[in-house]
Amino acid sequence: MTEQWAAPGPGTWLQDRAHLPASTTPMLQATFPPGMARGFGETFAQWGALLDTMQQVFVNGFPYMQPLPFDAPGPDGPRTPEYLGGEIGRRAGVAAAAFEQKIWREAIRRWDAEVKPAAVAAHRALADVDLASLDDEGLRLHLHRCMEHATEMFAQHHRYNGIALVPVADFVLHASAWTSRPPVPLFMVFDGWSPVSGINPIELQPAITALRNDAEGRALLDSDGSDADVVAALRARVPALDDYVRGCGFRLAAGFDITNPTIGERPELIRGRVRAALEHDHDTSLERADALVVELRAAVPPEHQAEFDDMLVEARSCYRIRDERGIYSDAAAAGLLRLALIELGRRMAERGRLGFMYDTLDLRPEEVDSLLSGAPSPTAEELADRVARRKALSAAGAPPFLGDPPHPPPPMDGLPPSLIRVMSAFGFAIQGILGEAEAPSGDHELVIGIGGSAGHFEGPACVVRNFNDLWELKEGDVLVTSATGESFNAFLHLVGAIVTDHGSFASHAAIMGREMGFPAVVGTVNATSRIPHGAIVRVDGKAGTAEIVSVPDA
Repeated sequence: MTEQWAAPGPGTWLQDRAHLPASTTPMLQATFPPGMARGFGETFAQWGALLDTMQQVFVNGFPYMQPLPFDAPGPDGPRTPEYLGGEIGRRAGVAAAAFEQKIWREAIRRWDAEVKPAAVAAHRALADVDLASLDDEGLRLHLHRCMEHATEMFAQHHRYNGIALVPVADFVLHASAWTSRPPVPLFMVFDGWSPVSGINPIELQPAITALRNDAEGRALLDSDGSDADVVAALRARVPALDDYVRGCGFRLAAGFDITNPTIGERPELIRGRVRAALEHDHDTSLERADALVVELRAAVPPEHQAEFDDMLVEARSCYRIRDERGIYSDAAAAGLLRLALIELGRRMAERGRLGFMYDTLDLRPEEVDSLLSGAPSPTAEELADRVARRKALSAAGAPPFLGDPPHPPPPMDGLPPSLIRVMSAFGFAIQGILGEAEAPSGDHELVIGIGGSAGHFEGPACVVRNFNDLWELKEGDVLVTSATGESFNAFLHLVGAIVTDHGSFASHAAIMGREMGFPAVVGTVNATSRIPHGAIVRVDGKAGTAEIVSVPDA
């Protein structure tokens, strides 16, 4: 392909490969950046950070990000020294107050009592609409509501970035300094502290409890019936499972873009998750975490042990927000938008307007009205070509950065202590999520990345480059993929280990490895192109290596 890769502005623009490693749909490109910028702006303001927001621009469908520092020139030109000095002082005060007042406590109270319930209610209101019964005008209005809802949920996700990340990163950095231990393994103190994550998420637990006491229901689960028939029968038999599907089935099953199906579209996923949850022992994660806490506390100087205890309690209270802000916000909103676009595609395909009903997933927002009004553009051919181009771009990949080469952040010498503390926490957390190895490392038999979750595992590699590849994943496979996100949780009961191209020690893959007790090697840059599908791979999560033991016969 002959695409141009010009930087969208001055400075360095980094591709967000940890979340969106493929070329994305026009709908995501339109709805995501305004919500993300607004949410990041609000979270940075809460903490007095020396950043105003995070800018995002799509180039050939790939997202490129750049932080907007507080001292960037304004509309009237460069900032004056007086302004900069005053602003540093003001933000230092905000940062100090954030830690002193423990602002996350009130934020979490509001999240649990107001924000999350309101989001769930909004999702359910859109999900309860019978799309097939809407006339074209009703569907048009519903699609606009879904687009607006998606942008708001993207903002909500990023509004809680600071609450989810800063207390956790701040604790890890302090504990590392007190114990002289590397920070990454210390994240294991949070294993089991995210009820929405893992094999048996909180919404599924009532159904699992019911099935554990229902021998006939479990026999039905293990019967030879088709996945669709078994799930339908179980939903009729176990009301709690029906509640789970109604309340969660519209969430994306993986990834962040609307090209990925929802949980409810794939009954085999629901059936497999229920099976795995029935056998899962969540207490193992908590016990592992508490054992590490005892070990660490003994290494903390006595004069800091009370502070260690207090910071751990606060960080654990925040830890679950990392996954909850995605699952209860954009994973649901994006899934609802997807389902509405598919209904539009079904109608257009039935009328002969489109050749394939799913091509509407690549519509631009303004084209929804055009298609429903009978306008000649976009044509079926134009949409089909757009889909093909997006897939070809995804297969080819994109440069890791545009513009100036990446450089280290400016030194924090001379900043007030409160700003050093908050900027260190943000920097550590963001690098832990978005970072990766600087370049591929190893050889044709050994892939070297970043150790995300300790442990050893050997098994066949399932190389997943797009969502459809996930259906080849079998229990005990080593999942080799570009990156994972919160909605990938629905598949992780099958995984023996994870190896990713992108992300670092605080990426979703690393966190879920620690949460669920399997090794993870992350940020390898190109494991998906170096590890053959079906190869036997030996993963060492502590060393950050994936050794190719044998390859399948050609």
